Amino acid sequence: MTRNSVLLSLLIALAGCRSSDDSEEAKTLGLQEAVQFNASAGELPEGLAIVGNTAYVGFAPTGQVVQVDLATSEVSAYGQLPTPVPNLGFMTGLASKGDTLYAALVSFTPEVQAGVYEIPASGGEATLFASHEAMAFPNAIIPDGNALFVTDSGSGSIFKIEAGAVTPWIQSDVLVGDQNACPGGAGFDIGVNGMVVEPDAVYGVNTDKGSLIRIPRLADGSAGEPEVLAGPDCGTLAGADGLVRDGDSFLVAVNRQDAITRVSSNGRVEKLILAGSLDFPATLVSTGSGFLGTNFAFLKASSGGAATPGLFRLER
Repeated sequence: MTRNSVLLSLLIALAGCRSSDDSEEAKTLGLQEAVQFNASAGELPEGLAIVGNTAYVGFAPTGQVVQVDLATSEVSAYGQLPTPVPNLGFMTGLASKGDTLYAALVSFTPEVQAGVYEIPASGGEATLFASHEAMAFPNAIIPDGNALFVTDSGSGSIFKIEAGAVTPWIQSDVLVGDQNACPGGAGFDIGVNGMVVEPDAVYGVNTDKGSLIRIPRLADGSAGEPEVLAGPDCGTLAGADGLVRDGDSFLVAVNRQDAITRVSSNGRVEKLILAGSLDFPATLVSTGSGFLGTNFAFLKASSGGAATPGLFRLER
């Protein structure tokens, strides 16, 4: 893989075109810009975690984590991961557990170790918490009791980190990316991405295939047979990124379509917000009364367009 191929491939793969679908006509929810960032300074927010009235935001290209006071929108420096090698790495998911903030770092070069890093409560330099030889593209991180579940979008796997051990919890074809599954993919497969972890099952979205998958959690803690709940759906789910539970349904941040899509428990798909309101939305986190999300703005920033990275609030 050449130095310039990673982000170029991502740019092409994530710029898929839309196709017709059988879902209901789109409708709009209330959307409000919360914080603006500076694309020219590499402030492209991907990961997001909320603790109380503070949001922790990760800038993918730089490995910097900032904290945002949600009452005042004041932004201040908080932590720093190893700086990704340009075009060969980037930071993805964030999660808070106890006094520690965890961050996923993607790296396709031995100069920087891919894996899950931890930032202490006081902030500062991150240290490597966990890695695995098959984990080059860690993405979403979800705490579950004393463990962390981590998706790996490159291998189509979900890892479980517990008691210092990193083990593949599941690897399945339905979690593997396929650049040819929907129009527009090229050169770089992106599989399982956003995730929701519940007592009886783990749910994940496949970015390339535009699908939502349910994986049962068996009595012994192992993974059962995965089941596709929705999709493949190139028209409304291609580019599925962030995933969050909303009552009996799920909300999906669909990055390449600048949209939020709802998937009901029976698999019905409904696009809620159309292009123009969002800029490559990546992550959604529940705030109780609504949701906070990141406008990653990757596609426009990479192509020299008028990128608008930041945080947005979404009404229920």
